[in-house]
Amino acid sequence: MTLGTMLAASVLQAQQLTWTVVPLPGAFNVRDAQLVDGLLFEAMQLIDAQLPEWQTRYEVLSLARLEQRMGERGESCSSGQLKSAERDRQGYFVPYLLSTPMHVLVRRQTLEQLLIEDGQVSLAWLFANPYLRGALAKARAYPPDIRQALQRALAEGRLQELGGSVAGDNLLLMVSHRRLDYVFDYPLIYTEVARTYSLSEPLVSVPLRESAQLVPVGIYCPRSEWGMRMARRIDQAVRKAAQQPQDFMALHERWLPAEVYQRYHAQLQGYYRERARMSAAPAP
Repeated sequence: MTLGTMLAASVLQAQQLTWTVVPLPGAFNVRDAQLVDGLLFEAMQLIDAQLPEWQTRYEVLSLARLEQRMGERGESCSSGQLKSAERDRQGYFVPYLLSTPMHVLVRRQTLEQLLIEDGQVSLAWLFANPYLRGALAKARAYPPDIRQALQRALAEGRLQELGGSVAGDNLLLMVSHRRLDYVFDYPLIYTEVARTYSLSEPLVSVPLRESAQLVPVGIYCPRSEWGMRMARRIDQAVRKAAQQPQDFMALHERWLPAEVYQRYHAQLQGYYRERARMSAAPAP
């Protein structure tokens, strides 16, 4: 058997693993219905390289369709997810990357109206200000540390919930065009939106007092026997990839605004060193 035949046979024997993802500017960038780049997409390439026995493919879905797919417990895993109690009932979570905290995005003129202490603004102050209009994106999942506060403000009528694009980037455009005063998002996403779209006014990213911790982003595999085996195998791949933390750090440096990267550099580096040693695989 020739070398070419042996390589072809090995490809044919490889099992196929489908990653389902939601398009998100700066994280999973999609053009002409194809994933092209982004921080999370490129981090997944580091993990794919540690899964030689699998042929990986990516399927881009809306958040609603992705959650439906998770509930069906088929043989696919979703990437780019935040951990939540609801999703834990559907699947096994394997973290692979740290996200910087969610910030509030405002126009520079609005920045002058905010009460900023120690470089941060508080949600309580924002929600108590009747002159500032904020909104949440209906299709977005917000991080656990501020999720309840946002939902409470929504129920009290202090925030509105708007539909639109899957990623919620239309809300950033609405702030730029003075239809809203503030929204909550990640600096990574705003940077990509500003690069891609024509903004009426540039926005400023301000850290939230209630959201100071970096957030693990990961993969959910279905809560089934296959899903448990796959989650354990993926955890091995993540730990092996994290043995080269400089690869992950290079992605953060490339995709994050310089000041944000510098602010969280030490925490990010410490996480990947620890992740290379610690398993996050589900228990038997």
